[in-house]
Amino acid sequence: MEKWLGWLSLILTLTLGWTVWDASRPEWEQYQKAYYRVALSRAENEAQREWARSQRVEIRQLQLKERDTVERCVTCHAAYDNPMFRSYREPLRAHSSLVESHPPKRFGCTACHGGEGRAVTTLEAHGEGAILAKPPLKGEYAQAACYNCHGLSTLPPQATAAVVRGQHLVNRYFCLACHRINGEGGEEGPDLSAAGSDRSWLWLYAHTARPQGVLGGSTMPIFSLTRDEIRDVTVYLMTLLNSRDQLKNLPLRARRAAKDYVAEKPVEGATGDKPDSRDIGDGIDFKYGGRDLFQGAGCSLCHMIGITGGEVGPALTHIARKRDAKDLERLLKDPEQVLPGGKMPQLYLNERQIRALVGYLSTLS
Repeated sequence: MEKWLGWLSLILTLTLGWTVWDASRPEWEQYQKAYYRVALSRAENEAQREWARSQRVEIRQLQLKERDTVERCVTCHAAYDNPMFRSYREPLRAHSSLVESHPPKRFGCTACHGGEGRAVTTLEAHGEGAILAKPPLKGEYAQAACYNCHGLSTLPPQATAAVVRGQHLVNRYFCLACHRINGEGGEEGPDLSAAGSDRSWLWLYAHTARPQGVLGGSTMPIFSLTRDEIRDVTVYLMTLLNSRDQLKNLPLRARRAAKDYVAEKPVEGATGDKPDSRDIGDGIDFKYGGRDLFQGAGCSLCHMIGITGGEVGPALTHIARKRDAKDLERLLKDPEQVLPGGKMPQLYLNERQIRALVGYLSTLS
């Protein structure tokens, strides 16, 4: 008996020690160390090598005087302005050429990408730590941010096409018969004038797809919208901001004509969007809790597990009995390919997030 108690005490001590050690290694510190390590290995001259050796590992932030705030995104995305990292995977990947016309030191990151700029952990910064948090805008959803700063007249049509399509759909389906937008419309449903400030794009998408699945007892009908149409309506609703959020964008209003728009320029030696084959994460322990990510990424808005969650999509209580890990991975990467015509949106998950979610869903049997 004493022997087993001794072993149990040792295990508990080691577990506690590992927890304390792990908590003392913030993920942003690991990202920066990896950045400077790779920069040193790729240095072409002594000046570059000296720069890589001299950099301090610390929390970095941008002081945005125009927006009266600070953002710490560059603490993890340390290589955003280093062209040598154009083809590397996130977070150590250089920004596209749009960074030239949208310098982060002036505009910040969240004005275009959303998320929580003050956070220094991935879960919090990407809005994955709580169901009410706002995840980053990716893909065509980012057009809402483009519109909020530039409007329609100073950008090429394709840069805000989803916003225009979404507004047309709102008019086509007579949404203003029940909802009010900027003082016009009915009062049967809630006022949508500040929908983009009040809700995340995931919530708006899920509610548009199946209102009763998100809000029990909702009288809003289910419209026969395709996945792309639901996305476009969501993008348009994300442009409807309250006065506070509108004020944030006023100093950022672009006044240049469309001919001055900086298009994406190829980078010599870059491989497009294909991540560099070398793993910049060597030695970094990337950890995502699949269960926490399921909640934080908004999956529970649409899917029920047990007796909790939404009813927009099918219940996932026993999903592992129906789909194996490969099927789940394919579904999360490209919902349209696996479920053509379905309502599930493209969530733009990275490889680590997909692995974490597949690992969690595979336990639901």
